[in-house]
Order: sequence, then structure tokens, then C-alpha cells
Amino acid sequence: MQAVQPSVPGMRPSLLRRAGSWTCWSIAAVLWLPAAGLTIVRLAGGSGTPWVQLLSLFPASLFASLAAAAAALAAVALELRGARIVLAVLATCLLLGHMSIVAPRIVPASAAPGTLFERPAHAGAAASHAGVHPLTVMALNVGSTGVDPTVLLGQARARDVDILALPELALEGLAGLEAAGIGVDFPYRVIDVDGAGTGNAIFSRYPLVPMPRVPGTSFYQTRAVADVPGTAGGIRLTSVHVDSPRPGHTPSWRAELDQLAGLQQGLPADGSSVLLGDFNAGQDHAEFRNLLTTGLTDAAGTVGMGLVPTWPMNAPVPAFTAIDHILVSRGIRVAGFSTVGFPGTDHAAVVGILDTWP
Repeated sequence: MQAVQPSVPGMRPSLLRRAGSWTCWSIAAVLWLPAAGLTIVRLAGGSGTPWVQLLSLFPASLFASLAAAAAALAAVALELRGARIVLAVLATCLLLGHMSIVAPRIVPASAAPGTLFERPAHAGAAASHAGVHPLTVMALNVGSTGVDPTVLLGQARARDVDILALPELALEGLAGLEAAGIGVDFPYRVIDVDGAGTGNAIFSRYPLVPMPRVPGTSFYQTRAVADVPGTAGGIRLTSVHVDSPRPGHTPSWRAELDQLAGLQQGLPADGSSVLLGDFNAGQDHAEFRNLLTTGLTDAAGTVGMGLVPTWPMNAPVPAFTAIDHILVSRGIRVAGFSTVGFPGTDHAAVVGILDTWP
């Protein structure tokens, strides 16, 4: 009977283990390269085509970084070789760097002006006593084909929306909302709608003072001041619809985001502002981050929902990026945030519960 040879330390790995290690290493390399490239573009602030478009995928590419690190570590476990170790180190560093950029969007902020505010029990009485006034705002790019007005108003009523911003509102959509009774729920309005399909509108439970819309933009961007009770000077509203950064439109996309930043910087420091709607940009675009430096806070990020995607909805692929936002100035606290999907548009609505005070 032939004796079984014991395994010898230092014996070369079996062909199966070597094949498995090479396979894991190859998978890690294939995943690591594009994820590393996109991270470099993100850190460098790349703002030309195709980088602007690709940066919308940056949060989703975290899964590629995670898979690359896992595959690289598996390759090292199967076969301890120099090339395997180098890739495992690189993949782990990439994952940590990727997470450091993305993680702040899922960690609720502290209770400071312009950030998360935990409203106490019996919020109405407590808020009134403290001079704080709750305000619910909602924005939805209704799209060229429009959203069922009955469904839209039903959702607005269910959420006690006070201010409704509707970028890309067309004449047909406006007529449908009128027939559905939008004037009952929102007796005040500022409308920039014509037959060009680039319209916009703000509807409100509170009186609105019209402001000139943002000038010279591809889509109308309606502005108004809402006379919200208990606020000094009202709240300045902008229903945002920035041009999309599709090839050939990147310069106008960048200019419109920069214009919003310039308009915000030009406002009195003691007033309150809310910009809400379709920014066609997110936290991974340098132009959007520049807008935030004007003293604005992204409501979704303050409650740990900064990675909740809003586009593309009702599409063959799952929604993967957040380009619809509610931005608030330092005079407003964010008490809640949510998104709502609607048939008939490729955007989700964004809903913010805000607290204002004199």
C-alpha cells in the first residue's frame, strides 16, 4: 500500500489555488483601474466631457472599490506573491479614500443652524413656543410629458406641503393642475410657463412676492419671496432647473451653477434662502460644491440621505445619482428629508421638512 506523502512547508501551491489567485487578482485589477481613475478625476475636480457625466457614477463606483479590495485580499490569501500584495494594498487604500469622500453623506449632521434639528415631541406646540415655524417644501421636475396632477396633489396633501416647486412645467401640465384644484391647496403662485417646454413655477400656501427669474438660463428658474409667518423678511425661494451637462452643454451647465452661486453671494447675509429642484449636479461635481460654499446646506446630507438617488426614475436602469436637491441657508434647520417617485417623469420629488425662526 502506497503511503500518503505529508504536505511539506514551502511546497508550491496547487494549480487550483494558483488559478484561483490569478483569477481574483485579475478581477481586482479590472475593477480597481476604473474606480481609481474616477477617484483621481473626483479629487482633481474634472469638469469637462466625459468626466462630468462619469462623476455622476462616483458614489455607485464605491461597490467597485469594495469588490476590488475583496478580490485582491482573496488573491493574497490564495497565493502570497509580491504583485498580489501590491494590488491588495492599493485596493484597500482606494476603498478607504472612496469611503472618506462618500461617508459624510450618510452620517447625520449635528444640530446646528442649517443642519439637522431633532424636533421635540408635540412639535407644533414646542415649535410655536420657541418661535420656530415648521415649513414643508417639495420640488419635482415634472418632465415634458408631465405627471398626473391628481397624484401629484394627493402626495402634496399627504405630506402637508407648504411650498411646491415644479421645474419644467408646461402649459398642459399647468392646465391639468388647475383642473385638479391646485388653487385650493396653494392659493399663491409665481409662474414662468410658456409653450417652449422650459417652464417653471412655485405654488405656496403663503403669500409670494415675485422676483425676477434667474436670467439667461436654458430652462426658466422661478424666484419669489414667501411670507412665512414668524420669519423676518420672508424666505427667498428659487425653483432650480440647471441645464444638463450633456456633451456640448457642459459650459452652460457650469455657467448656470456658477450663476446661482453668484446670486446667492449677492443676497443680504441676514436673510433665509431655499433653493430646490433639478440641479443636474451632485456632491461629486466641483461646481455644485462651490455653490454650497456660499452658505448653503444640502438637506439630504444633513439627515444621512445624501446617497439616495433621484435620477433616472422609471427607466430601464435603476436610479443611481442624486441630482435633485433642497439647499437651505444658515437661517433654516432641516428636520427631515424624503424622496417620492411619480410615473411620467424620470426624476424623483424631493421633500424637506424645515424649521424657520425670526
